[in-house]
This record gives sequence, structure tokens and C-alpha cells, in this order.
Amino acid sequence: MHRLDAAQLQALGAPFKGGAQQIEDWLRGLLQGGTLRLPGGLVELRGPQPVVTTLGDLKRACGVAMETAKQGLRALEMEHWVLLVDGAHTRLLGPPRFRVSVSKENIAGSVGRAIEVSPMEGLNPLETLDYDQLQRGDHVVSKKAVLAVEPVTLHWSAELRLANGQQRALPPDTELALAAGSSVHHSGRTGLTQADIQVVFTGGRSVRMAHTAQLLFGRNETCPLRAGTRLQLDRRSLVRLADGHTGLLEVNSRVQLDTGETVEWGADSSWLGRFMDDVPLVLLRRAVLAELHGVVDESCSGVGSPPASPWRLALGVHDCLLDGSIPFRAGRCSLARSPGYLTRFLRGFADTDSLREKMATEFGFVVDAADVRLSPTTFAAASLRNLLRRVATDPRLNSELLSVGNKAPCWSQLGAYYRKGEAWPWEITREVYFTFVDVSYRQQAA
Repeated sequence: MHRLDAAQLQALGAPFKGGAQQIEDWLRGLLQGGTLRLPGGLVELRGPQPVVTTLGDLKRACGVAMETAKQGLRALEMEHWVLLVDGAHTRLLGPPRFRVSVSKENIAGSVGRAIEVSPMEGLNPLETLDYDQLQRGDHVVSKKAVLAVEPVTLHWSAELRLANGQQRALPPDTELALAAGSSVHHSGRTGLTQADIQVVFTGGRSVRMAHTAQLLFGRNETCPLRAGTRLQLDRRSLVRLADGHTGLLEVNSRVQLDTGETVEWGADSSWLGRFMDDVPLVLLRRAVLAELHGVVDESCSGVGSPPASPWRLALGVHDCLLDGSIPFRAGRCSLARSPGYLTRFLRGFADTDSLREKMATEFGFVVDAADVRLSPTTFAAASLRNLLRRVATDPRLNSELLSVGNKAPCWSQLGAYYRKGEAWPWEITREVYFTFVDVSYRQQAA
């Protein structure tokens, strides 16, 4: 390990009495090539000998307050040029070798087939990487390894937060009024209430209309609904109780496996409200990998894998929730046996099998309509970070775990997929990808 103190940072050009932007610009210029010239020679920043410093040394070298030093690192931390290892040091990394992105050609299809792994620009090339081969599509193969296939149960719960800050349990058969403009679901469609409407809470996320009212759908389409019609609440609704108290009614979902483990989607869990209530669901979780064939030179120091073996990088995790009644609807079995039938079918998937192709062949289910959205890069929440960490530390992979600290930059795609003429999706998918990945010479593939 190469540890840089304040004097060494000053010798490398640290801006004295500069602001946060000056510190960021200096570090970008210093690290952009992926190498650093030290008294002992040229050092590769992402090589086997880490280059580290501390916030205290950076503060002293620049003659600034600690908060200014931290602000100078924030953008670089987001882009993974530096890594803050809590309680230890700050590792200087420079740009990761590869950026993971999605092509625009296949945005509504299989993301795994649209993933692009491209080298970052401006880096000093590594002798052990053949960048020409990397640019050729036939040398980078995307695969999805099955991590888990389990039946799951989707639970809904409602929590009422009153205007005075108090929380109140909402028992079934509670009468309340939904404010005008509230978003609700009816028969697979999302609409807005045109006026305050009286409803009766029936549990979970469901209410029953107490009187006739109208909903407004897209393109100014109105739909009259009779008393007794069942509606599903959206994530948040402004309500008024019979005693005159007002508050915010929040609806939350929890996807639970038979083992008791929960599938955490965070803010994205609102997408699960598109499924029909009480439909059985099956989780298919796969790790998304990239195999590099003939890209990495196996003769470099510290690498002992056979020359013919590909190098494997972990790119992300694919969670797919499928309608467990699909085999029943396709005439394969009874409704009670349908989730188990689908579970056994999915467990037979190979790394190169396409979910859409297999579902079309086996059950005749195809995607005729899709709602797909990409998220910007953000830091993964704790539960998601732990999941990505488990995938990236697989000893069979050659991935350098970029998220050894408490922050992992990632982006995601959410998608709901429908058959023609059906209001409810048969598949809802969340795919989460590392924004940056790198190869590691310190970890040998099995």
C-alpha cells in the first residue's frame, strides 16, 4: 500500500487555500490517466498496491476546513474516482476501466441483451487488456445466472399519518373521504377522483365506494362507478375521517418469500401495485454477467487462470416478478398448482436463456405492450448494496468490487410488460446495474 501524507500531496500539486472546486479539479487532473508517478516509480491506481491518503492529510495539504475537503471529494466519490473507507483512509482510484450503459435500440426488450460495457476515455491503456477486442461485440457475451426462484406473497399495509403528526391504525370498515384528485386503480387502470368521494377502507390497499362517483382517466375520459365498486389506493392519498381529522394515508407493499426473507424494492415497490390483487407471484432473481473472451492477457503477473478461460464481470442484478397463474391460464395445470409449475420451469433456466423467448415457447405469453423507465445514477440503498455486494464477490468472477465502501453508484430500469388487451401485467422487472465495473488481477476465477 502506498500512503500519501500531506507533504507528498503538496509535492503532487495540492492547491493551498483553494476551494472545493479547486480540490476536485486538481484530483481529476492527477488521477485521470489511471496511473500516478511516485518516488518509487509509476503506480497503477487500480493495481495490486492501493494508493491511499486520509481526509486529515488532504485537509492539511490544502490548508482548508474538513468540510471543504469533503466537498472536493463528493463528485469524485459519485463517479468512483476516490473511495472513502470509513475509519481507515481515502483510496485514490482514478476512473474505473469500464462504464456499464444500455443501448437505445432495445429499450423495451431484454436489457441484458442491450447492455454495453465500454472502456472509459482518457485512461492510460493497460498492456494486459486488448481494447480492440473489447469493442467487438462477439468478444463480450452477456449472461444471466439464476440466483433464486421462489414463490412469493405480496402484502399490502396502510398507515395513516394525521395532520397533527400522530399516527393512527386504520382498521377495516373505517369510513373516510378521499380528496379530489386522488390517484386510484380500477380494473388495471389508473384514474383520478373528480371530487371528494366517500369510501370504506377494507384492508390492505383496498377501499369500497360508499356512493356513486366518477373517475377521470387519460385523455379526459370519465367513468361512472356505482356504490360498492372496489378500488385500489395509490401510494399516498389525502383523506378525511368521519370525526373530521385529516391526514395522509400511505400504502406500502412487502414481498415476502416462504422463508420469511423480504424482497426490498424501496421506492420502486409502488410498481407492484399494477398486479391484480391476490394473484400468486413467483420471483426470478438472476445475476447479470459479462464474459470477456480473448480480452484479458492471462500472462500478466499474479494471474494464474488457464489461457482459454474467459474473464467474468458482475454487472448487476435482475429481479423479475411473474404472475404465478400463467401456467393455469395456458392450460398446463390447475390454479392451485400453477405457482409451483412455474417455479420448476424457471429453475431450469441456463445462463444464456431468454425469459421472453422461453415464456413464449412454453406458455404462449408474449409482450405486446410495455411501460419501461430508466433511472439516473444514484447511490444504492443498504439492502440493494448488500445484494450487489453478494453478487460481485462471487469467487468465480474476476470483478473488482468497487463498492467496498458504504456507497455503490448504480442505475436501474423498471418495466411492466403486458399481453394484448390485458390491463394487468404478467411480468414486472427491476434490473439494477453498477455504473462502473473493473477487472481485478487480485482475484482468480475458479
